[in-house]
Amino acid sequence: MSDITVIIIGAVVLVGGVILYAVVSTATGYEEDVNKNYVPDRMERFFGKEPKKK
Repeated sequence: MSDITVIIIGAVVLVGGVILYAVVSTATGYEEDVNKNYVPDRMERFFGKEPKKK
C-alpha cells in the first residue's frame, strides 16, 4: 500500500473517532451540549467559540 493511502486512512479514522466520541458523549449525557449541534461545549470553548442556545 502506498504511503499516501495509509495517511488518508489514518486521517479518516482519526476524524471519524472524534466525531463518534462527540455524538456518543452528548447523546448519553456525559458531555453538555447547550446548542444541540453534537459538538460538546467543552470542545467548542477549547477552539474559541462560546456555545449559544438556539
